[in-house]
Amino acid sequence: MNFKLYICIKINNMSDYSSPAERDIFNEKIYELINDYIEDSEAYTPDMVLAIQSSSNELKMCSMYEIEVGWDVYEIESLIRVDESGTGKEVDIDATFDIASRYFFVI
Repeated sequence: MNFKLYICIKINNMSDYSSPAERDIFNEKIYELINDYIEDSEAYTPDMVLAIQSSSNELKMCSMYEIEVGWDVYEIESLIRVDESGTGKEVDIDATFDIASRYFFVI
């Protein structure tokens, strides 16, 4: 998968392990934000991105121009794919899982 990352991502120390449940909860939060965007994309500005605060793992959707230092940024379109029918859009669950796995290291 190709993600455009504008700010350095958090790298966990090998001692910073998480449970699969923690990672899955974070993945679900990412999924919900992107799904809300898909369902009502007209409510958002064209420069919207998914932002993750690398020290607290806080998530938000915001304009690319509102990002502060310490936030990792992902283009929304990199987290969306065409649905199975080929007529609409859906959250790319593989992409959201990959991002969640960057912040929650599970062994």
